[in-house]
Formats: sequence, C-alpha cells, structure tokens
Amino acid sequence: MENSATPEWGGCQGLCGIEKSVWAHLLPYRDVVIHIAFSGGIDSSALLNICARLAQRFSLNLRALHVNHGWSTEAARWEDFCRREACRAGIAFSSTRLTGEDSMVVKGEAEAREGRYRWLRDQVSEDGVLLTAHHGDDQAETLLFRLMRGASVNGLGSIRPLSEVADLTILRPLLGCSRQEILEYVQTRKLDYLIDPSNSNTAYDRNFLRHQVIPTFEKRWPRAKPILARTAQSLCEAQALLDEVALDDLARCKQVDHGCRFFVLDAISRKALLTLSERRQQNALRFWLRETGGITATEKALAEFIRQLQSGAAAPLMRFNGSRGPRSVRVFRNGVFMLPESESSTLAARPQTESWDGSNVTMNSVDVLLEARPVLGAGVRRDCIEGQNLEWRWRKGNTALRPANGSGRSRRLRILFQEMGIPPWERERMPMLFANGEFVCVPGLVIDQAFAASRDVPGVRLELSDLRSTGVRPVR
Repeated sequence: MENSATPEWGGCQGLCGIEKSVWAHLLPYRDVVIHIAFSGGIDSSALLNICARLAQRFSLNLRALHVNHGWSTEAARWEDFCRREACRAGIAFSSTRLTGEDSMVVKGEAEAREGRYRWLRDQVSEDGVLLTAHHGDDQAETLLFRLMRGASVNGLGSIRPLSEVADLTILRPLLGCSRQEILEYVQTRKLDYLIDPSNSNTAYDRNFLRHQVIPTFEKRWPRAKPILARTAQSLCEAQALLDEVALDDLARCKQVDHGCRFFVLDAISRKALLTLSERRQQNALRFWLRETGGITATEKALAEFIRQLQSGAAAPLMRFNGSRGPRSVRVFRNGVFMLPESESSTLAARPQTESWDGSNVTMNSVDVLLEARPVLGAGVRRDCIEGQNLEWRWRKGNTALRPANGSGRSRRLRILFQEMGIPPWERERMPMLFANGEFVCVPGLVIDQAFAASRDVPGVRLELSDLRSTGVRPVR
C-alpha cells in the first residue's frame, strides 16, 4: 500500500500512519464527491481533518453532512460548531434538523435512523460515497451489543469497512484504528471537538459496554478489543461463505415464467426452494430478503413463513418496512414474489368507482398510471369512449364478458384472471372500464367484443403503468 513508486502513493510523504490508512480507503473514490458524516465529536472531527489534509494534496471533492436530531438543548450550538469547523477546513457543509409528525422533534432511535438515512440518501449522489468515523473500538462494542440481542451470523459480523445501507455506499476508513490512535491524532493536531454528555450515561447499552463491560474484560484480557474485532472479521468471512451458498441456491430457484403484469422486484420458485434442506431454505431466503429488498427478517418470521410454504398454505405473506421502503413477500401458485408496497394504498381507502373523461390519469389509490393512445384497428372503439358516461370500477364480483377474438361465448372475468395466472394482489389493483354501465375492458388484458375496434376502425389503446416500479413500464 505504501509503495511510493506508484502514482497514487507518490504524494504521501509527510503523512502520518492514520492519514495513510484513510487515503488507502479513499483512493478508489478520488474522482467522486466524498461526503463525510460530521457530528462534531472526536472521531468525526479527526476524520474531517484527515480528509481536509488529503484534499489539499490530492484535490478531493469533499462535503460535510450534519444531522441535527434535536435531542439536546445544545443541538443548535453543535450544528453551528460543525458548520464553522467545515468552513475553516474549506469543506462544503449541509445540515438538516430531523422532525417527526406535526413538526415535533423525532423521539425514537428507529425513527431517527430512518430519517437520517433518508436525508443522507438524498444528499449523496448516485456515484458518491459517505464516510463515517467508526473505528476498531466500535467494532468490539457492536459485536458484544449484537451478541446480547441474539443477532445472526450476519449481524455478529458487526461493522463492515464498506457496505450498502438504504442505497448508500458507506465507507468506514477508520475501522482499522483504535480510539486511542484517534485521540493521539486529535491531540497532535490540536483539534477542537464536541463532547456529548450523554456518552457517559451508562443507562444506554452501548455506553454500558464501553465504560463498564469492556474495561472489565481488559483487566483480565488486555487485548480484548482487537480480539473481539478479529472475531467480528471471522464472522464476516463466515457470512460471505453463506452468501455464496445462497447465491448458488437462488440461481437454481429462479422463477422466470409467471403471470404478473405489474412490477416485481424478484421471484423464486417455491417448488425448487423446498427441495433444499431447511437450513439452506432459511439461508437463501435471508440473503434474498436482505439483498433484494433491504429487509432483515426475524428468525421467528422466517421460520413461520417457511412452515407455511412447506404445509402448502394458500397465501403465505410477509410484510416489512425495509431500508428501501415498504416490501411484501407473497406466494401464488409456484411463485414466491418480492414486491414494492405503498403505504398510502390500502383496500379500505380505495374508491370502488372513479369517473373518467377519456384522458390520461394517475390512479393514486392503486399506484397506477393509465394512458390512452389513439390507434387504428386495435384497442377500444373510439366512439365507445367519446361522449360516453365512463367510469372505472374495482369490485370485480361476477362480471361477465365476451372476449374479443374469442369464441363468442360469455366468460366470467375472475375465471379469465385465473387462466392468465394473474395473482390476486394484482387483480385488486386492475381497474375495469364501464361505459354507460356496460363492461368495456380491463386495460392491457381483455376487451369485450362489443367494444373492440375492428380493422380500419379508429380505436384507443389503454395502457396501465405501475408507479411502484423504479422505471415505469406499461401493462400489456
């Protein structure tokens, strides 16, 4: 790493060990905006100073980000301090004050974490990186903390040097350094920093570990912190092996052919999944949830879901608020589907009918965009739409129709849905068009023959697009 013969390391003369260590981590990101999570405490103050010194040598593009949680009467002063320190270092600065409902300051740690990452995600560009000041002592504390919470191997792997959280690339360049090394750096550079009085309150679990448990360990085992950090690294490696097994298993379980018309994050085969041993089923599902949906499922929820899969239950279901938004895992026939959900879209709030004027419309209650495109010899006859009393309905009931291009006999809509393999949760979102009280069509699926445009007859093609997808695509 410290070979001065390479161009990257040619300008490192005069840097101390901790600065060289940070630069080794920053090298791959020297051409993107590097964001620094800056609380003003001793660790992030050291990181800010190190990055500022590196920026002078290597022309880095830096930006400091501060989150004011509003938990202390000193919060505003701390924010001002961070702004001044960033300005003194020549680093761009942005801050936010987290608020909950009705503009009240957020109270819970989970709510604060969600709000913090949401803001950070908005601030960090897609190709940018966020630095945090976690260090080796944090690694030891986190391992013990998660051990007492009964975490899995993945959780016990503790803090990774590089990870993706809520679609953020997070880099922790101080993870190989101890708290003592950081303190010595701060003292040598004579840096100012903030002291949060709550950090000494042992009523908080992490403070209890830091001030009481680990010092007791170190009296008996002086190298307790690096040993715990090494154990966390071993667990990371074990998890990496489990992830490789999961990837192989999921490749065999890939569910490609299904009847879904709306956006699906991913789908796997129930039958193929159940051919695996139960441990591998759990491992594959755990990895799938984490990597595809940003979801961490409890062991209890995972075991119950697998039990339902094994018993052949009709509609096993899991719902989560993951780091990437609301998600659900649903089962239909042989498919296990991961889907984006909408907090605002509930059956109770959904209207049963909506009037329509024939133009493009966003149906917010079901997160669907409807577009009407003029065509010739296809779609719904234009004269069936223009000047008619049009409405959208969602209650399917026993709706009957004679499908265009069919045998001419009457069919039940619910039977057609089943034959097409459309899952029940999608049927609930698909609107039916009625003109003057008569069924016309379900856009993208079926048109009653009485309303279908024949050859050379002006028509209107109706397309539905799923607004829950990252890229809107029509239902055809």
